[in-house]
Order: sequence, then structure tokens, then C-alpha cells
Amino acid sequence: MAEKVSKPVRLAIIGAGTIGTIHGLCSLEAPEAVVTAVWSRSAEKAGRLAQRLGAKVCNSVEEAVYSPDVDAALICTPTFLHEAHAMAAIRAGKHVICEKPLTRELSTARAVIEAARQAGVQLHVAHVVRFFPEFCRLHDLVRQGTIGRPALVRMTRASSFPHGSGDWHNEITLSGGVVLDMGIHDLDWLLWTFGPAERVYGRGLYRRGVPFLDYALLTLRLRSGVLAHVESSWAEPAGFRVHGEISGDKGMLTYDSLDSTALRVDLRQPPQTPPGVNVPTTYTAESPYVSQLRHFARCIRGEETPIITPEEAYESLRLALASLDSIVSGQPVDL
Repeated sequence: MAEKVSKPVRLAIIGAGTIGTIHGLCSLEAPEAVVTAVWSRSAEKAGRLAQRLGAKVCNSVEEAVYSPDVDAALICTPTFLHEAHAMAAIRAGKHVICEKPLTRELSTARAVIEAARQAGVQLHVAHVVRFFPEFCRLHDLVRQGTIGRPALVRMTRASSFPHGSGDWHNEITLSGGVVLDMGIHDLDWLLWTFGPAERVYGRGLYRRGVPFLDYALLTLRLRSGVLAHVESSWAEPAGFRVHGEISGDKGMLTYDSLDSTALRVDLRQPPQTPPGVNVPTTYTAESPYVSQLRHFARCIRGEETPIITPEEAYESLRLALASLDSIVSGQPVDL
């Protein structure tokens, strides 16, 4: 069983690619955490990141997770390696912070959750959208009843095709494509905000054999009665954009990452403020990735309750995989 930590949580970064580097650099702004070890399939990448962080380079995952100066492993490897690397850390009695999705399959996700529970270590899954100011604000406004009873949600998340090491994203059986890698952000936000999903129907390019391109359009019915349309695209020529609307019987929330004001609230009957109130959000105070890392570190130290539980991450994965099943079969999938 992992010991309770009161000093900065000492992290081993497993995977020094793009997301591993982001998390590593964020640790420099997180007083609750410090990176002491780095392992990567690329020794060159591990060396570069370790040098920037003042950490040691490890020659194997086992060396990293069994290091006495490591309290938790931060799993930043490709999706298809999450299970093996999380399990290695759990066997070593270390806490785990794992990039989303938890694993590639439901059965392996359940195995990791149960292994962490039996070992008495904490398991955190990095669904970072829950730490983005505008999505936190959207969540709070909906739950506070600002737009009345929610009815319809439209969410779009689009970017150019990612190019990870060895172009593993292009191997659909390994990555799960755009739904499992990127669309899961919006699926997780929907479950967090509105509760369980009842049915999903998807159309897209998953398993169509189109190289370096993926697209999906999902229609969901939630148990609360809310209908949602989730569009996920790796078909943009460049850049990244998220936008959408949440409509209720008293108003509508809109957001667009291209707007200078990312979130706008339009009410049918505004309160004692001008109609069409703009609610500005900013990232200047702290990066969501820093906020996320600080939160997980404080959870490990016993100072905070997790914003996202392993079971919630499991449900987000279950919904994403059901969406892929629907795309393949051409039929709705009940959850």
C-alpha cells in the first residue's frame, strides 16, 4: 500500500512525447509535485525532458516505478500501452495518474481499477477538460439552472491529424481514432454535467481505411432526456477549435475557442444585468494542465477529493467504445 505523502509528490513520467513533456513542464509550476524520474521508449526524448526537469533517466519502466524516490507514476504513453504501464506502477505500490483514455478496452480498464483498489493506491485519469475554465463554467451554469431545463447540446472538437511517435494514431486498433482519443473529452463532459447516457448512434470514418483522417458525428440520448450531438474531427488542415451550444427552456449557452470571449450566456429573461451577458474566461492565471496536476497531487496527499473518479473515467470509456460499435454496425447502441 502506498504511503501518505505530505511533501511534494515525487513523480515518474512514463512517456516523454508531446503530452509527457506538457505534464513535465507543468510540474515546474506545481509546488505540490516534482518529477524525479523519466522513462520513454525514446531514450533521446527521455534525456531531453529529464534534463529540463532536473530528473534522472531510467532504462526501464520497472526501474522508474520501483525507484525509492518515486511516489506516483504519470502515464503518458500511447493509449495501447496504458494498461501495461499502469499495472507496473500498481505492482510497485505506486499511485497512478494516467492520461485518458484509461485503456484501449473496457476489460483492461476494469482490471486496472480493481488492481489499484486491491493495492490500496490511488488511480487518477487525466480528463483535463474538467479543468478548463470555460467548461467548468458551462458545467456550473447548467447545474445551477441558468438556462432552465436543458434540452439540446451540440459540441464540436476539431483539429488536424495528430502525429505521435510512429504515427500510432493512424493505427485505429491501437488508438481508437478520433472518438477515443479526442471526442472522449466531450463525452466525459456530457456525463459529468447531465448524468448517464441511454443510447448512442454514430456515423464516421472509423475502420473505413482512410489514412491520416478521421471524423465522427454522434447522437446521444441521456437518461435526463437531454439530446446531444457530438462532432469530432481530425480532418482540419491545421489548428484546433472547440465550439458548441447548450440550450434549455430559459436560454442558451454558447462557446467558441475562436472568440475573444470563449463563453457567452444568452437568457430569455435576464436577471438584473444587461441581456446577452458576456462571461469572459482566461488561461493567464494557471494552465488547466497545471491545475489538473496540482489537484491530483493534493488528492494523493489526502488534501482534496478527486474531481473525477476511476469509475467516471470507466463510464466515459464505455460510452466512447459504444460509439465506435455503433459506427461499425450502423445501428444505435443501448447503454
